[in-house]
Amino acid sequence: MRILIIDNNVDRPWWGASNLRYYGNLMAGATVITRRGPHDDLPKLKSKRPLQFDRLIMSGSRTSCLDQADWITNLDDLVRKTLDDGKPILGVCYGHQTLARVLGGRELLRKSLTSEVGWTLLRQTSECVLTQGLPQEFYSFSSHFEEVHTLPEGTQHILSSQRCTNQGFQLKGRPVFGIQFHPEKTRDEAVNLFKEINPKTRPDLKDAILHYNKTDQFYSKKVGETIFSNFLNSK
Repeated sequence: MRILIIDNNVDRPWWGASNLRYYGNLMAGATVITRRGPHDDLPKLKSKRPLQFDRLIMSGSRTSCLDQADWITNLDDLVRKTLDDGKPILGVCYGHQTLARVLGGRELLRKSLTSEVGWTLLRQTSECVLTQGLPQEFYSFSSHFEEVHTLPEGTQHILSSQRCTNQGFQLKGRPVFGIQFHPEKTRDEAVNLFKEINPKTRPDLKDAILHYNKTDQFYSKKVGETIFSNFLNSK
């Protein structure tokens, strides 16, 4: 299996999407390829030739899902081609918003009315292969200031949180998923991020922060392992 990860991170310390690569490499016999979205390092599209990968995972980004740029246009074109080829897709955070944009248009996206940064309680709203094996409610890390406010036609709502209604969706009948949260976030990454967003030094984020410094209470490696294993084994 060839897994293509599109790394959309614009902050240099996150380049390479190592946390996503980790989960891709858990798949026995998989080859994991990483390309940089903001550097326009994407596979070249040929209209009649199938894309040379079996799964597509798109990372988060500080880039606004409402921005327009050449690399974003090319990313959207890659997603359309991947959909046309019938390949499984998992969009995480910005990747989730990108998938919604491709399926339904930019008008489905907006600035979040209630942003989330920290440990979010997620609720399953319908049965889905992506979250099979997880409890009806579970915690994962969120970090977003924009959201999908209306799901694209032909999708099924699968996850929500108190502050974000559309935490996850699936294209009906297909292994194509978007999730707003970050199941790939490691414990150390969460701890370090909380150091940067201390409410005392970042009062601008005070209303967005959830469960500050409670990583040991809410982090579960099982969440990431379950979601990525389910995706990589989906058909």
